[in-house]
Amino acid sequence: MTSALDIIVKSVLVVIAVIIGSRGDLVVYPHADILTPSTKFAVTLTQRGPTFPSFTYISTSNHRMKDASSVKPNRSVSWTSFAFTSTPVTVEIYAARSFSKCYVRPRRYNIPCHRITSNVARFDVPHNGLTMSVEFDTDQSSTTKDITDKLFIFVDEPETHVPLKTDPSVMFFDVGVHDLNGQLHLPPGIRQVYLAPGAFLQGGFITTASHPVNITGRGIMSGAIYPFHDNRFVWGLVNMDKGSNHLLEGVTLVDSPQFFYRGQSSFNTVRNVKMLAPWTYNSDGVGIGMDGLVEDSFIWANDDTFKVYQSNLVVRRCVVWQAQNGAVFQMGWWPDRRMRNATLSNIDVIHTDWCTFRGENCRISDNDAVLDLGGQTNDFETSDVEFRNIRIEDPCPRTIYYQMSDGAVGSVSNFRFLNWTMAPQPLDAALHNVISGSRESRITDWQFVNFTIGGNCITNPAINNFIIDNRTTSEIDFKCPSQKH
Repeated sequence: MTSALDIIVKSVLVVIAVIIGSRGDLVVYPHADILTPSTKFAVTLTQRGPTFPSFTYISTSNHRMKDASSVKPNRSVSWTSFAFTSTPVTVEIYAARSFSKCYVRPRRYNIPCHRITSNVARFDVPHNGLTMSVEFDTDQSSTTKDITDKLFIFVDEPETHVPLKTDPSVMFFDVGVHDLNGQLHLPPGIRQVYLAPGAFLQGGFITTASHPVNITGRGIMSGAIYPFHDNRFVWGLVNMDKGSNHLLEGVTLVDSPQFFYRGQSSFNTVRNVKMLAPWTYNSDGVGIGMDGLVEDSFIWANDDTFKVYQSNLVVRRCVVWQAQNGAVFQMGWWPDRRMRNATLSNIDVIHTDWCTFRGENCRISDNDAVLDLGGQTNDFETSDVEFRNIRIEDPCPRTIYYQMSDGAVGSVSNFRFLNWTMAPQPLDAALHNVISGSRESRITDWQFVNFTIGGNCITNPAINNFIIDNRTTSEIDFKCPSQKH
């Protein structure tokens, strides 16, 4: 570790600083004193003069090696969070390894990263509501190499409502480490769970009553001390299957024993939630019920990121890092897929790691694609689905793999793929894109409009590694209306 990093990590860490008035509005979050900060990165924040260290957490993969053969050793993820309102904040990062260039993703943010010294990076955050991956050329991702030590910076809006600790309907977790002994079953009288900034919960929650429950705050839930598929958890770190109209907002979910979030009841919302450290397979992101809303969240999943399973689903303004397993948008696995009216928009996919660790001649499973139909789903009544403004930053091994099984029945119709932009895809027969129905099930009316790969809007899918079965599909059209003729 460099001496500069030693100085920052060993410095006096601010418990909480709210700088007000003419000097700014920066909120630096507290932390539990017994937690050990990241050994890979340290972060400071500056706004109109004063500089403050922002506690940087770390999770490593080695504790999961005994759980699954797919887990790679000696990987880490570090992250820090803060909030501000208006005046831009300068972020300075002290890295344990030297570098020549640094980058901030998603690229759409257009935030330049500057190398100050051999191990110090600096950039300005113009506004809140950003979830950023900071990356370095000495630890650079490609289709065959992962980033060993990841770093995320999460920038919140300041909280506007903190419940009273004395409210009997509120379960309040203050700064500190709290052991929940697995997944805490929320008593019927609890209507809000609040995780204060600096609260670090070892465990998660499951709803048990029919009334709405809000889980909010800026704290962290971690499953790191629990085995993979620990039987004290039902499906995920947070389970909101029981009841309806639930809210999960503002918190960070880390190292889940299975899914990060599952809420198959109706009218649930996931907002400004960060999900990371999915070292094992089956670390799915969000499985949400009918009329569900997912927005303004960061999801690094090692299985399906979004389960597109239920009607009236809305997903918007999210950042995704897709790990080695699963799909960004998964529409299969369950026996039937009866759903309509879903809109998924403004999604930045900053990495797809399906070919990571698999070498130059990568071969991936049928479960791996941006849009995928995995498993043995055999009964379809699916229509009116729109994917709009989807941005895929790295070379992507496979965009669409929607192939029905031979015995499938029903129909899939009226899909819209609007304004997709992708880096170049490999022209490899083993990694082709597929759209195929079955003898008893048809795919009709799929429109691809301004669907761009490597800077070229696609009008002829055949030359861009698409296999479309004309016997079981119809009206699969690619259009480029924005092009001048």
